[in-house]
Amino acid sequence: MLKQFSAIKNYGMLFISILVVSFLIGIISQYWQFWLIFGIILYIILIIYFSKEFKDLLNIHVVALSLIILHAIPSTILILQGEIPLDNDESLRLFAAISIGLISYTFGALFLKKLFSFEKKEDTQLSKKLNALFWLAYKYRYILAFISGLVILYWGLMPMSMSYKESVVYRMETPGVIQYFSSLIPLVFSVLIVAMISIIGDAKKYKKLSWLSYLLITLVILSIIAGHRIWIIALFACLMLVFQPYLKRRHMIAIIMLSVIIVFILSGSVRFARSGGSFTENLKNFYGYFLNVKDMSFSDLMWGFSDFTVPFSTFITLVKNIPQNINFDYSAPIKDFSLLIPTIIYPERPLPYNQWYVKTFEPEIFKRGGGRTFYVIGFGYLFAGPVGVFIHLFLFGVLFEWLRKFFKMIGNAAGLFFYSYFFIALFSFVRGLGIASFIKNSLILNFLIPIFLLFFFVLFLNSLRPKKYKVKDENNLYHSPNTLGTRGNIPIRRAV
Repeated sequence: MLKQFSAIKNYGMLFISILVVSFLIGIISQYWQFWLIFGIILYIILIIYFSKEFKDLLNIHVVALSLIILHAIPSTILILQGEIPLDNDESLRLFAAISIGLISYTFGALFLKKLFSFEKKEDTQLSKKLNALFWLAYKYRYILAFISGLVILYWGLMPMSMSYKESVVYRMETPGVIQYFSSLIPLVFSVLIVAMISIIGDAKKYKKLSWLSYLLITLVILSIIAGHRIWIIALFACLMLVFQPYLKRRHMIAIIMLSVIIVFILSGSVRFARSGGSFTENLKNFYGYFLNVKDMSFSDLMWGFSDFTVPFSTFITLVKNIPQNINFDYSAPIKDFSLLIPTIIYPERPLPYNQWYVKTFEPEIFKRGGGRTFYVIGFGYLFAGPVGVFIHLFLFGVLFEWLRKFFKMIGNAAGLFFYSYFFIALFSFVRGLGIASFIKNSLILNFLIPIFLLFFFVLFLNSLRPKKYKVKDENNLYHSPNTLGTRGNIPIRRAV
């Protein structure tokens, strides 16, 4: 009887303790300072967890969560300094949404991690074939580099062979389908993708870079100056992923921290340089930017910060106006899904939300054909407030965990190549729209299709060789005849 009474008393004390803690949390959660501190602590815990105590700092979840926070840091500093005016209610909704986004993303990642575990399967047929295709592409790297050179000679180093101002007008007047197909050859045979193949292949086979890799890296750097700013991140990610096994943890942390600062500076210099009307003008602007570095203020030097503050500023504007002046858009996911349909087929489809934003809040920019990069949490908030943020980031957590498992399942050189090339898409995630648009543009059009077409091309090249030719298997560094066949064709089993 005494034991039962003691048990009831213990359960009662536990229940009361839970009520007291919940009550206290409920009170302090009404203060935006709580959500700010909670978000910082939560981010640190998640980074330690996903990076396995800083051993894997380029893990897809570490990068995705870090980009969410990095885009928020500059504006948060300005908010704390009072340079961006927000009242208590607006600050509460802003910082609570960020914390909810981190939580829901983690729930999504852990949900799929427990649901499926296919990355544990090694040497699957898909893994063997994709790695064989990678090494086939590596074998023909000189031919691919030559084609990339021809593409540069014909199209030039500048994106779409145009100055930045010309490209704005072109994108405004030309349907997206035509834009995509006209840029498909430079996308498939870009110097970046060939450089990644050469760098990863050299590192895996020789543990050092060849002269071809250094040449391709130089061309990538020139292309960055010409206007391909995002390639800074892609090149950095590829080199870090390749040499990560040879670096100690403290060296990795130091290099990544230093690289973030360098990327900010280079991003600002490339933004300044791209105002030129040609590559030579861009190069002069780039050189002139660094000549004037000593006379620049810290804010001028870190001009690349605007790449982070602009997307977050759209989120701040939404928080200030929704739901006070504008209702939540509960049809946002449907409108996002409708963006999968080309405008040629569906001319009256809804505007992408980055264009909707400038049309609603900055109509003068909209008339000039300009736009604003969106913030991933802002899209969820526009959809349904905190609930919309939770749903939106949960889905991205599921998607990125599936991709992490997929890259790990591929493994070896091909897995490294796929992740390195996908790395750019992580910036599209944090600056993009809904998940349907992300899957269409970043995952299918700009990732899977270019790689598929490149691999198809090297298969075609290999099929031109004599039938008697056999490729030797060198500890999985090159493909075996049993994987791709003597003529480079993936075998298809005959029906019995």
